Amino acid sequence: MKKQSDSRILNVLKNIFNVRSWVDYDRMRAFTLYLGGGFKKMFIPQPVKKSNTESFKKAVAMQKLTESDILARQKGLYRLSIIMCVFAASIFGYSIYQMLYGSLRAMIVSHVLTLIALVLAFRYHFWYYQIKERKLGCTFREWYKHGLLGRKNE
Repeated sequence: MKKQSDSRILNVLKNIFNVRSWVDYDRMRAFTLYLGGGFKKMFIPQPVKKSNTESFKKAVAMQKLTESDILARQKGLYRLSIIMCVFAASIFGYSIYQMLYGSLRAMIVSHVLTLIALVLAFRYHFWYYQIKERKLGCTFREWYKHGLLGRKNE
């Protein structure tokens, strides 16, 4: 049996003056919970789960790559990193030209494009280094010392 505590007039007034739907309470609540969860993930340290690190041999077997495929990709990544460095140098030269003879906005855009090209050059060279060393999960320090500087015994 239904309990009828509200009168008909009260139900009509609730439908007309539905403040909860006016302020979209449900969506606002879901959004604030989403933001709160994001801030928790950002500022509260989460326990680190040990992931199964994939070895180079497993990755090669999974991708069904031959030695010639690996060498071709290695050479291609090295070429891409060199091309991106040349591209970054040329854009940087253009940004210097813009600084001297052009506008400040064009110089800023050119600097941003230079940074993007350098990031891509790093990424391609890092992938090249991992293939060259036959090791996945290399650290930045390893790449810097062995891949970029060429030091062997450190």
